[in-house]
Amino acid sequence: MNLLLDTNVLLRLAVASESVPDSFKREVESGLAQGSVAVSAITFVETTRLHHHGRIDLGCHPGVWRSERLRSGLREVPIGGEIAVESVLLMNAGFHNDLADQLIVATAMLGGMRLATMDGNIIAWAQRTRLVALLDPSA
Repeated sequence: MNLLLDTNVLLRLAVASESVPDSFKREVESGLAQGSVAVSAITFVETTRLHHHGRIDLGCHPGVWRSERLRSGLREVPIGGEIAVESVLLMNAGFHNDLADQLIVATAMLGGMRLATMDGNIIAWAQRTRLVALLDPSA
């Protein structure tokens, strides 16, 4: 498995949300042990912003929370120039104007990874364009 988790899915996994089936949780745990589950670096920007603005409570400093995820086997994919350029060019294919979503999708595309997302906008776009492989964690 070569899987990229979007921010929402990572947060749901971190709080053991009932909206994520046990089968997906087991698949991710197995992938973490193999080093094949990742997130874009923008995910940690998003989680820190959400925590800072009181929309979520990470239970600790965001840097500690990030370190805990990485110690669990989660890989962090840095945002380089190629991903940055591709993320903006996604709008040529009708992708919406959310920078974090653009960076996450571009990371999955360029890395040849399946994207685990429950985001309706991303799912609709991906089904229409077939430019990124998706995995629905709720299925």
